[in-house]
Amino acid sequence: MAREEERSGGVAVGSYVDAMCGKCREVTSHIVLAKIAGKPTRVECRTCHAHHLYRSASGSGARSRSGSPPRKKASAAPPARPEETWARAMRGATGPAVPYAMTRRFDVGQRIAHPTFGEGVVTRVASPTVCEVVFSTGARKLLMGS
Repeated sequence: MAREEERSGGVAVGSYVDAMCGKCREVTSHIVLAKIAGKPTRVECRTCHAHHLYRSASGSGARSRSGSPPRKKASAAPPARPEETWARAMRGATGPAVPYAMTRRFDVGQRIAHPTFGEGVVTRVASPTVCEVVFSTGARKLLMGS
């Protein structure tokens, strides 16, 4: 079915298309959520995750409906450096550092002592077997026991 759509010029639900995002105010990559007659009708922006009607990237000239060029996002502050993120996480961490082992299970907020990356803090459990840990050199995904 997907190959028939590709040959006929249509797109499949779940595929990626470039479209004008009203929230980002620029052309970004989107996931097709719904379509009619092989043409996308609803999409999700892969940058801001907003759901909206499909607006073609071609012919838009990267301009909004008002005809003005897209505005750049104003960032209030530069992104935090890895060392700052790590220091903030360490202040909020609980208990002593536990030696890292792939067979061990970890919880959010727990300190880990990794042989390569040093001491870090679990910031997120992404799945039953993967956790995200912030170290002074940056964030890493580590395997863990289920």
